[in-house]
Amino acid sequence: MGHGIAQVAATAGYQTRLTDASPDALTAAMRRIVSNLTGAVSRSKITQDDADAATARIAPVVDLAAAVRDADLVIEAVAEDLDIKEQLFRQLDAVVGGDAVLATNTSSLSVTRIANATRQPAREKLRARSSAFGSRPRVSSTVPDIRRPPG
Repeated sequence: MGHGIAQVAATAGYQTRLTDASPDALTAAMRRIVSNLTGAVSRSKITQDDADAATARIAPVVDLAAAVRDADLVIEAVAEDLDIKEQLFRQLDAVVGGDAVLATNTSSLSVTRIANATRQPAREKLRARSSAFGSRPRVSSTVPDIRRPPG
C-alpha cells in the first residue's frame, strides 16, 4: 500500500520519502513503482519523462526519523492494527514538526484513538486524517489539493 501512496504523491509532483524498516521491502516497493509507471507509459497514461520524473522524486529511506523529520505530511500505511498504528504515531510525534499533518491509511480503526497516541491529541485529532486509499491507489488526472492550514 505504501508504495502506491508514494507513487501517487510523486506523480503529482511532490518530493516523497518512502520508508520501511526493511531495506528489502523498500527495494521491492521501488520495483513495484517502476513497474506501475512503466505500465502507465505503455498504456499512454503518462509520458516516459513524467514516469522518470516521478521515480526521481521518491527517496527510499530506511530510518524513520530521517524520512519524516522535516515532512509537512506523513501518511502511514502500516498493518491495520490499532496498537501498531498508535506506536507509530507516538514515534512520529516525537520527530515531526508541530505543523506536520499526520495521516493514517486506516479503513476501519478509530482515527481519534490513533491520534490520542500523540502528545497533543486535541490538536492532532483535528489534523490526523484517514486517507483510506483502498487496496490499490492509481494514478489519475485528479489529485487531492494538499495545503497547510493557514496560520
